[in-house]
Order: sequence, then C-alpha cells, then structure tokens
Amino acid sequence: MEAKPNAIKIVAGNFSLEMRAVVYKNDPAFLNSNLWVSVVCGSFSGAMTMDVGSMEIENFIHQMSSMNKNMKGSARIEEPYGNHCFLEFEMDKTGHVQVHGKLVEGTQQMSFESVFDQTYLPGFVKDLYNTEAWQEIK
Repeated sequence: MEAKPNAIKIVAGNFSLEMRAVVYKNDPAFLNSNLWVSVVCGSFSGAMTMDVGSMEIENFIHQMSSMNKNMKGSARIEEPYGNHCFLEFEMDKTGHVQVHGKLVEGTQQMSFESVFDQTYLPGFVKDLYNTEAWQEIK
C-alpha cells in the first residue's frame, strides 16, 4: 500500500491553507486530478476535494512563482463546473497578498478572504515546486 503524500501548507497569521493532490496521468479525461484543500481563516475552516486538470495545477504553480518573483499578478485555480470552487492569490500594490476563495462540500459552503505579507510566499512556492512531496501520481 502506497503512502499518501504529505500536504503542503502556508500559515500566515490567522490564515492557513493545506493542499494535497492525486494526479491520474494516464486518464484521458480533462479533469484528471483531485486537489484536496483545507482552509482556516480566522475562526472558520473548511476542507474539500476539487476536480481539476493536472495542467491547471501546473499553471497555478507557475502563476504563484511569477507573482512571488515579480511582486505583482495573481494565481487562480478553480473547478470548471458545478459550484465553481476556487482559490485565488493576488499581489496588491503595497506588497501584500490578498487571498480569497470558495469551498463547497455538499450543502456546506465557505467563502473566505484574508490578507498577508508577501514574505510568506517564497517558502510556499518552493513547496509547490516539490511536487513529489504533495502529489501522488497514479
């Protein structure tokens, strides 16, 4: 039995995000990945699995890296159907990261927003690129 990969995590003040993925590389379907997401924002928390494509995960990683390097831009990953769950990070003009999103699991829904300093990004981006640590390839 294979061990599940560890979740990667960013903790910035009262906001934290954990992610772990299962990528079905040989699946011809567009939505070939399950991205498990857990968010704590203040006293609220939620977790769910998003159905996304492996290319969307790769694009998100590159967008986060570009945002971290250039101190501008945004990174977004979302489900393309259904409840349109999403995560979005955006760098503002003062060097702060605004993060917001929506998680839906059954009848439960969580919308969240938080702002934190950009100094939390480099470690998270480094972890994103270490895909073996947080992605399981099937």
